[in-house]
Amino acid sequence: MALFYWNTHLETGNGQIDGQHKRLFELTNNIADAVSGRGTLPDAPGLLAQLMDYADTHFCDEEQLMCQSSLNLSKRQRHVCAHRSFQTRVQGIAAKSNLAQAETVSEILNFLVNWLVTHILKLDHRMVHALPEHAEGTTSPLSVQEILIAALNESERRFRQLAEQAPTMLWFAGASGTREFVNREWIEFIGLSETELKAKDWTLFLHPADRERYRAFLEERLRRHDAGLIEYRIRARDGQMKWVVEKVMPRLDSDRFVGLVGADTDITAMKETTATLERLVAQRTEQLERLVNTDPLTELLNRRAFDERLDLEIQRAQRYNRPLSLLFIDIDHFKQVNDRHGHVIGDEVLRMMAAVLRNGLRGTDAACRYGGEEFAVILVETDRLEALSIAERIRTAAENTRLEQLGQSTTISIGISSLTREDLAVDLVQRADDSMYIAKKNGRNQSHMQ
Repeated sequence: MALFYWNTHLETGNGQIDGQHKRLFELTNNIADAVSGRGTLPDAPGLLAQLMDYADTHFCDEEQLMCQSSLNLSKRQRHVCAHRSFQTRVQGIAAKSNLAQAETVSEILNFLVNWLVTHILKLDHRMVHALPEHAEGTTSPLSVQEILIAALNESERRFRQLAEQAPTMLWFAGASGTREFVNREWIEFIGLSETELKAKDWTLFLHPADRERYRAFLEERLRRHDAGLIEYRIRARDGQMKWVVEKVMPRLDSDRFVGLVGADTDITAMKETTATLERLVAQRTEQLERLVNTDPLTELLNRRAFDERLDLEIQRAQRYNRPLSLLFIDIDHFKQVNDRHGHVIGDEVLRMMAAVLRNGLRGTDAACRYGGEEFAVILVETDRLEALSIAERIRTAAENTRLEQLGQSTTISIGISSLTREDLAVDLVQRADDSMYIAKKNGRNQSHMQ
C-alpha cells in the first residue's frame, strides 16, 4: 500500500516538473515497501545518486517556474533555501560511510517523508497556487478579473455586463466600503437578491470566527488603497458554511480611489481535499513510524528505537537525579525449541514473551526485542529493589504461561542493572547483560542483580 498518493491539486500544469514530483513520490513509496519487508532494500549509493540527480534537474526547473509566480522575494528565498538543504542533507547521509545498508535506507526514507510533507505538500502547493493562471491547460479566474477591472475603469456599464457573465463571484463597493453591486454568481451562491444583499450587513453571513478578521482586512484595503487576498467562511444558500478565497483590488478613476472590487472563488472542495490529504499524510506518517521503530514479529520496539529511548531516559534521570533500571531477558533453551519444534513454534514463543512483557509492565516502561531471543526493558522511576520485584513478576508470569503448540511453559533468565550518575547507556546495558549471564550460569529461570 502506497504511503503517498498523487493528487491533481499538486499539479503545477508544467508536465516536466509534475513528472519529477511523481518520480519522488514513487521512489518514496518503493523505499517504504522495502523497509517494511515487502520489497528488496535498494542499493544505498545508487539511491543517493538518484536523489542528487533529482535535485540537480528538478530544483533548477522549479526555480525558473517559481520566478513566474506571485510569491514575494522572501518566500522565493525560503523555497531556494529548502532546495539547498535537500542537497546538503543527501550529501551528509552519503558521508556516513559507517552506516549499514538498512540504516542508510531507513534514514533516507525518514528524510524523504519529511520532505514530501513539509515541502512538496506545503511549500510547493503554495507556489503552485501563486503561478499565473494563464499556465498551459488551465482556466484563469484572475485573468478574467483583471479584464473586468479594466472594463470597470473604462465603463461601469460595460463592467456590469461582463460581470453578470463572469465565471467567478464579483462585487464592487464605493469609497466608503458599502457594496453597490454583486453579480449573478454571488446571488446564486448566497441565495439572496442583489437588493437584499445590499440592504443587509452582509458580513453577518460570515462565520463568527472570521467576521472581525475580514472587517479589519477590508478596512486596511480602504485605508491603503491597495490589493489583498483573504480566505474566509460564509453561509451559502444551502445553509452550509463554505470556504471562499477573495481577491480585493482598488477601483481607480484617473488614479483617484473610488472604491473596491472583489473577486471570490468557492474553494470548499479544495479545502476538503487538502484536509483529507493532510489526514492521510498523518496516518501514513504514523504507520511509517511504527514500521521504522517496531519489531515486526513481536510488535515491541526494535533495537534502534530502544537505543534512542534509553539515551533519552538516561539523560532525564541523571538531570533530575531520578532512579532508572534496566532488565535484560533471555529465553532459556530457545535453541532447543527451534531445533526440536521448528522456527514457526520458535516465533510463537517470542510472541508469547512479548505478550508477557506487555501485560506485566507499566505504561511508562519500554520493552524491546533486543535481538534473537533476547529482550530488554527500561524501567523509569524504578530503583534496584522495585526492579527486582518487577523482574520476578515477569519471570513468574513466563513460567506460568503454557504455550499450547509447545506443550509446556518457557522459562527466562533476567539480569538487572540500575543507573548511577556516571553511567552511559553502554555501561547500563553491559551490567544488565553480565547479570543475565550469571542468572543463566546459576541454573536459569531466575533473576540476578549485581
